[in-house]
Amino acid sequence: MNLKHTNHQYLLIIFLALIFFGLSSCSKTESIEVEYSFESAINVKQGIKTYDQIKFEPFEDLDLGFFKGNAWVKLEITNNDDHSSYMVMMNDLINRNYRFYKLDTLSNELKPASYFKDVTKYDHRTFNDAKPNFEIRLKPNEKAIYYFSTESDGRILQATPRLLKIEDYRSIISTTSIFNILFFAAIGMLLLINVFHWTILKKRIYYFYGFYILSSCLFYLNVEGFFYGLGVPHSIIDHFLFVCIRLWIFSTILFTSQFLELNHASPKIYRFIKWLLLIILGGTTLYQFIFFNSSISNLHIVENLFGFIWIVIAIVMISFSIQKRRMQARYYLIAFSFLIAFVLLGLIDSHTTLLPGDPFSYFKIGTIIEFIGFTYFIVLIIKKKISRTISLENEFIQNKKDLLVITKQLESKLDSKLDKTDLLGVFKLIENSLSTESEWAEFKSKFKEINPSFLEQLFVNHPDLTKSEIRLLILIKIGYSQKEIANILNIVPESVKKAKNRVRKRLNLTKNITLNEYLLQL
Repeated sequence: MNLKHTNHQYLLIIFLALIFFGLSSCSKTESIEVEYSFESAINVKQGIKTYDQIKFEPFEDLDLGFFKGNAWVKLEITNNDDHSSYMVMMNDLINRNYRFYKLDTLSNELKPASYFKDVTKYDHRTFNDAKPNFEIRLKPNEKAIYYFSTESDGRILQATPRLLKIEDYRSIISTTSIFNILFFAAIGMLLLINVFHWTILKKRIYYFYGFYILSSCLFYLNVEGFFYGLGVPHSIIDHFLFVCIRLWIFSTILFTSQFLELNHASPKIYRFIKWLLLIILGGTTLYQFIFFNSSISNLHIVENLFGFIWIVIAIVMISFSIQKRRMQARYYLIAFSFLIAFVLLGLIDSHTTLLPGDPFSYFKIGTIIEFIGFTYFIVLIIKKKISRTISLENEFIQNKKDLLVITKQLESKLDSKLDKTDLLGVFKLIENSLSTESEWAEFKSKFKEINPSFLEQLFVNHPDLTKSEIRLLILIKIGYSQKEIANILNIVPESVKKAKNRVRKRLNLTKNITLNEYLLQL
């Protein structure tokens, strides 16, 4: 098996990841020369008919976390130039409850500033992009007032507005589109590489890894709003989003347990985690669809909590696997740490804006590097296991050769009347009992100390002994203890004791003669 030619593909993927980072940081925005100001109000009870009763205040940040209620933003803008176009943009990804109004100064009423469609399927954003966006067109020397309202049912609300030139907005959208194309192309390439590896290696872990990659892809498509704006009601898409999040968590934990070989390293923990997944994820899904109309508002915090729970579960699995599967645990930590590192960078950027680019792009870069790591480490682990298997097979072949030499030496020394078939059968039984190289080396060393006449006398005096009984007597003669014999034969010490009692009866030994004493006389 030769997979060296995939090295160039790995380098290409890494190069694409670097391009992602470069593209995500290259969107520069020019300063806005127009006069404008933002004000906000949260937990608003008034509607568009009583907008003038809303109390607005200056603000710096409208990232409200898990927020339930209404929030309004007021924009006053004065155009001192010719006809101009600007964009107001927020950072929300999955909130599609934005409304955009312009104040009609003649009637003193709020009128929708965007084309109004079915609010169960669309909101007032100008372009169907992931983040809320509203285009403002101003006439020369026009002074206008705009209002933006949003309603959150408990999900994360990131409503801090930005005013951009239309050219800057288009540049951001173009950069984001290229970034997404490269991101999903990289995921597709990694999936194809792993399908290729599976066709060669035929290992079960690739089923779980492929499921993990596909569910991660589906997760990002949902979180970034690619399924919105297709004419499907928002409630259906929201439910689908939570199902995809659960699939992602489920695939993550399944893949982790397979990568760490938890079912062999710690079977009890493996069974516990499987039942825990079934109860938590299955119970949540059941609740979601039984209470279809009201469950969405309660699931946002729960699903984010599950994100932390799977990290804790992963740490638990690593801690229980590290003793018996040290290599797998080390490789998993290396790949997993890249994802965590970039997620932290994204979280830092979302709160400080000190780093270049969009915060969510760091999540994607971390995911790609994690996939590259797992793709490489899975092949590395499998190759090491194959190498180990070949080495054990070579040791086994050599052991058989050594045993054959010893058998022939004994046959030449024993009387020709002895049944050589029985002798070969005894040594075949001993060969199958010795499972490690150290056990075999110890047996050969101790067997050389036995006078070949021992076997000759044993066959002559007791021709009715079975091969298993002769094997037991040889091991006792060599000097193995009851516990050591149990380990060699892979049975419990009590079974060795019972076998000794049975062979004593076959030898017709009296109570005052021990089995060891009798064998010393031969």
